Amino acid sequence: MIKVFGLAKTWDFPDASPYVCKLVMWLRLAGLDYELHYVPWPSMIERAPRRSVPWIEDADGEIIHDSQRIIDRLTVKRQLELDAHLDARQRAQMRAWQRLLEDHYYWAALVQMRWVEDHNWEIYRRELAAELEPSPEVEQFFQEIRDYLVGEFRGHAVGKMTLDEVRAVAREDLDALDEWLGDSPYFMGPRPTSIDAMLYACLLQTYATPCTSPTVTYARTKTRLEAYFNRLHAAYWAP
Repeated sequence: MIKVFGLAKTWDFPDASPYVCKLVMWLRLAGLDYELHYVPWPSMIERAPRRSVPWIEDADGEIIHDSQRIIDRLTVKRQLELDAHLDARQRAQMRAWQRLLEDHYYWAALVQMRWVEDHNWEIYRRELAAELEPSPEVEQFFQEIRDYLVGEFRGHAVGKMTLDEVRAVAREDLDALDEWLGDSPYFMGPRPTSIDAMLYACLLQTYATPCTSPTVTYARTKTRLEAYFNRLHAAYWAP
């Protein structure tokens, strides 16, 4: 059994981290059994191989960190064929979409909404700290984590934009994703592939959140994307 280490269950998400959500969705798409173990802050900082989630312990004891490294390693190790039907051009396209989601949409939509905007941060912080005993030390810890993430955001190209510009590029990402998806059942066509895991994770944390944002409002106008998200959720997560 694969042990997946995440941060904390948040709202209806498997985990607060989109990258943990990506990994567990991929494991379901690939048909691999796993156990999800939560290592809340601050213990996660001490235990995680790179001070971040996810990481896994495979059945043979191998430790692997980083969602994409885990996926690539398990694909080879288990001789998985989830993406075997894609040609080289399609694989290149899929990698480009992965970069858009992980290196752009993640910052412009999710980090901006949850970590930067004060009213949403209060909602998100309460959820992250739900299992911790309130104390000045806990409050200080989460403030330090927020300061760190906001600092990372400000160092990213997106974080150097005005708020209106950040929201505009998030809308452009949603436009591009919606246009590429079209009426296909999965993002790369009639069959699921690895990119569906990251797109699902990003849409999960866009559509299924109590946070309020013009980006969420705009995402709901993308009815094909929302229907795609609902199909994947029903197929792989519904009881």
